[in-house]
Amino acid sequence: MTAFYQSEESIVIQSTAEKIYNALTDWNLRSQWRPGLSLSWDGKDQAYVGQIVRFRVAGFPPTHFEYRISGLEPYKLIYMEYTGKPLKGRAAIEITPEKGGCQVSFYWMRVEASSLAAKLYFALGLGLRTHQLRTRETLRHLKDYLEKAS
Repeated sequence: MTAFYQSEESIVIQSTAEKIYNALTDWNLRSQWRPGLSLSWDGKDQAYVGQIVRFRVAGFPPTHFEYRISGLEPYKLIYMEYTGKPLKGRAAIEITPEKGGCQVSFYWMRVEASSLAAKLYFALGLGLRTHQLRTRETLRHLKDYLEKAS
């Protein structure tokens, strides 16, 4: 039986939806505000549907994954599909305007480990925990970057 994982992490950022969206979809900019992240991508520096993006995150253990941008709704939603290296499944980032800022939410929707090492890591209870910690860290870096820039 295949194990699927789901999670949601959110943060409120005192910035506009446009600035948040741009910080998340401009790969050169994202590389600047997210320390410990190494990115590579196919094609243009700005996200587009069908684009493959590869992430390497420093730390213990170092993490690497790849996804394809499967949908974009400017200033609202970014949809991603993990390519199976080492995860499969869907994820999304939603930007919801609120008074004085925006709530930014990252959703994992039916994600599964696809490599043997990833399956073991998740079976030990470490995969989801690591994902949640690193997602919170990324959202905090995004908040710090955008709120200091204002």
